Amino acid sequence: MLLVLAGCTHKPERPKLPEVVHVPVEKLVPVDARLTKPCPAKRARSRTVEAVVAAYNANLIVLQDCDNRMGEIRSLGEGKTQP
Repeated sequence: MLLVLAGCTHKPERPKLPEVVHVPVEKLVPVDARLTKPCPAKRARSRTVEAVVAAYNANLIVLQDCDNRMGEIRSLGEGKTQP
């Protein structure tokens, strides 16, 4: 009977808990309306070579602008800003 009671006399040590816990929190950033505007495609009005080439060249400029804006949106999440 004494062996059973002897086990209850020892208190287990409580583990030390950290005083400060740092938890990373993601913050949603509002996106500027100019960055999210649609990327309009230029279509050729006729099927002549000149009209198709002109539409293609216009679409290259639109695509570059769209890529730049998407890059700015991606950089918002990284905490960087692009000019």
